[in-house]
Amino acid sequence: MTKQSTKIKALLSLNDMSLKNQRDILIDLNSLLSNCTQDLFDFELKFEDAGLLEKLLIQIIKHNSSLIDLSKGFTIKIRDKDLLMDDMTAIYSVARLQIETFVNLSYLFFIDFEVSQQLKVCVYKIQGLNQQISLTSNHPKDFEPIAKMRNELAGELNRLRNLEEFKTASRKQKNKYIKPRYARLKKPEEIYSMIKIGDLSRTHSLYSNHIHSEYISIRQLNSSIRKADGNSSYYSTVLLLCSRITSLVITNLVSKYKIENGSFKNKTVVLGEIIQVLKRMYEK
Repeated sequence: MTKQSTKIKALLSLNDMSLKNQRDILIDLNSLLSNCTQDLFDFELKFEDAGLLEKLLIQIIKHNSSLIDLSKGFTIKIRDKDLLMDDMTAIYSVARLQIETFVNLSYLFFIDFEVSQQLKVCVYKIQGLNQQISLTSNHPKDFEPIAKMRNELAGELNRLRNLEEFKTASRKQKNKYIKPRYARLKKPEEIYSMIKIGDLSRTHSLYSNHIHSEYISIRQLNSSIRKADGNSSYYSTVLLLCSRITSLVITNLVSKYKIENGSFKNKTVVLGEIIQVLKRMYEK
């Protein structure tokens, strides 16, 4: 297959918005991301906060897998008859989680700005642990899960205080790091522009509206029984978004941790071109 014919095949594939085709593309990308994630450990790459990176990558992989399964629909039995249904609210809920995981992953490990990765991770963990602990006010402090969280929080605060950036920060800035209101030190709109994947805020807002409004969810029940293509166009759009996200995660992961000669090198030619097409798409 010539290079030109490979490009044409990749373009035709991405332009085919049938649910089956978009599902197949995401399956291939998700498999490649899984293999590239495994490469980090097969190549014995050791770095600070590797455990957190692994967890976020696995979340991306799991969300993709859930969306792939959800897009197939499910059956319920009514009076001995199988009725094929969709769950649009669940699709949008997982898609929203995918966007949030992707933003956090990019912010912590792939975007460089005026603070170090170590400081970003410390603040991210401290804010999350404070949130978790605040939700356990009805339990005693020596309750084992809470005690574990408090010990982890103490460890992160100690790590934070040992960072040179923290030592040289102003008192106001130190308080901001120790008691962060938000998990990220940048506003979402700033992070979106740094990621260079287009305006995710509108998509995130759309999916948030669908899952936070019970009335919208109830209205969706009216269209949950599949007729012809039903909601397949909505699902195809969600899967395409996740393909864009997964493609960018793969290229950032491979580039930052220098694992080009692992699983990424062995990808099919067509899948490689699909990644390039998606890259040009989100760069626009």
